[in-house]
Amino acid sequence: MSSRQEEHIVGGGKIRSVILGLNDGLISTFTLLVGVAAATLTSTGSNAIVVLTGFAAMVSGAISMGLGEYISSKSEYNYIKNELKKERAEIELFPKEEKEEVKEIFEKMGLEGATLNACVDKITSNKQVWLDFLTKSELGLEEPENPILGALLTFVAFVSGSFLTLFAYFFNLGLISLILSSLISFTLLFIVGVLKTRITGEKKFKSGLEMVLIGIVAFIASYAIGTLLEQLITVV
Repeated sequence: MSSRQEEHIVGGGKIRSVILGLNDGLISTFTLLVGVAAATLTSTGSNAIVVLTGFAAMVSGAISMGLGEYISSKSEYNYIKNELKKERAEIELFPKEEKEEVKEIFEKMGLEGATLNACVDKITSNKQVWLDFLTKSELGLEEPENPILGALLTFVAFVSGSFLTLFAYFFNLGLISLILSSLISFTLLFIVGVLKTRITGEKKFKSGLEMVLIGIVAFIASYAIGTLLEQLITVV
């Protein structure tokens, strides 16, 4: 007899932090470097300005993203903890009312009679189980994840994405560095698109292709702006 195995995502918040940081690190740094490279490589023949700009963008962006993720996650963390505290106090102070809430939830599920009473008694016999049940079924909340971990994951992922798209510019190859950086970035964007399907459920190839198309549009826009600026600077 074969058994069916269900796949569910564990640590979805951590995956989200990594994808968010990696995606932003890639897109923001890549597009910035394309614009700067288009404006400076042909006129100076040196990658120095591009590399310095890339490092500045990587550091400032990683700090901004990490702190932003921490503040957002900390607010959610405090909110959930406060709701858990209130629900725990209500169970202690108003057990009859809270037991009735459990009963109403099961009734909405279609349970009745002896089965209903048995389920209610079973859930309310353990206060931690009781709390978990009401937290998830009534409030729709899950135990919050550590906001510091989310911030660190976002920070590291952003630095990784930025550094990988910047790496090709360490070699002073002129426009070839721009081409190599673009190829690396498009490949990584495809990988990020595939990873994203772990939490979105989309088709892997479609999601990866969408990310590459976004990167191509960003490349064209950034290169056009950089070229225009290079011409304006030359005229001035």
